[in-house]
Amino acid sequence: MPARKTKRTAAADTETDVRGEELAAADSAAAATVVEAAEGAADVTRGEVEAAAAATYSALSDAAAQRGSRDSAQGAATLSMAKEVAAGGEVAAALSSDEFRRGMELAGTAGQVQVAAELLQGVGQPTLAAFLARTSNQLRVLAVDALSRATEGAVVAHGAEHLASRLAALGLTEMGAGRDEYATSAALGAASAEMAAAAVRSAAAGAAELAAATAMGGLAEALANEGTDPAAGARGADQGPLNKAAAAATLRAPKPATRAASKRAPRKPSKPQK
Repeated sequence: MPARKTKRTAAADTETDVRGEELAAADSAAAATVVEAAEGAADVTRGEVEAAAAATYSALSDAAAQRGSRDSAQGAATLSMAKEVAAGGEVAAALSSDEFRRGMELAGTAGQVQVAAELLQGVGQPTLAAFLARTSNQLRVLAVDALSRATEGAVVAHGAEHLASRLAALGLTEMGAGRDEYATSAALGAASAEMAAAAVRSAAAGAAELAAATAMGGLAEALANEGTDPAAGARGADQGPLNKAAAAATLRAPKPATRAASKRAPRKPSKPQK
């Protein structure tokens, strides 16, 4: 009888030790479940934020591309207008030169006719002299009118040249702004693609962590309820503490280093200098 009691006491002690290890493993699994679930939720949230940022960058890229297209179109139209104005200025300059030459010719003819009228007046031909004098005055009026138009044409030609120069400079500036907007659009597009890839990585990491948390929760519940099941308790006593220690070691194993890499946010694009 004393030997049987000793064996029974030793078996009870062993079962108590095994149950204690099971409860400790269950506590470790429960704690790991909480940590894993929190990290999984954080990664999923990070993935949502990164996806929203990717959408924002994509929208900004589209807007920059539209501005670039608009600025480029305006620059091309302004340059075309500058060419037209310059051509008009050249025409005005040519007309001014013709009018000036015609006015000078008319003025010379008027002077010659006036001289002839004065000569005829001196030789006793007053009627013809009066006619030539009137003709000289008419030619002088035409000459002044032609010279006035020539002066106005010269002013117009000079103003057209100045306006064409300013329009050309404005057109080149708008074309440069369009190229800058296109460069900004490309940078934002690259940032959007990088952020979308980061969102996929974060979401995948979060899903894996939540799945691991679910598995750990099931393991913790199984370890906690194992002592209430006589058959399970007998199996646990037969398996010994080594399996429980292995489960606890698995729960305490370090996580892959890829999670830290997936949490690094991509750099924000820098807008090119205009």
